[in-house]
Amino acid sequence: MKVDLHGLPLSDAKLKSQISVAEAWESSKLSIELVHGHNLGTAIKDYIQLDEGLQRDIKRIYPEISELRLSDRGLGSTIVKFRRK
Repeated sequence: MKVDLHGLPLSDAKLKSQISVAEAWESSKLSIELVHGHNLGTAIKDYIQLDEGLQRDIKRIYPEISELRLSDRGLGSTIVKFRRK
């Protein structure tokens, strides 16, 4: 599953990434790719990749989702993998 966030205002990108992660989890996907872009600022990328961003919000909003493992693919996207128990 690939979700394009680049070009969105940060508030919209946050909401779309949270919902997309929850939908991927509910659909039993192993991972989701969040496309945040590069070269035009790092606000969305920082939100996705920093501990106090997406991971904190997911733990707060969707406690049933276990730990997220993030890997930066470079070229403006991050892979979010689910660790299922």
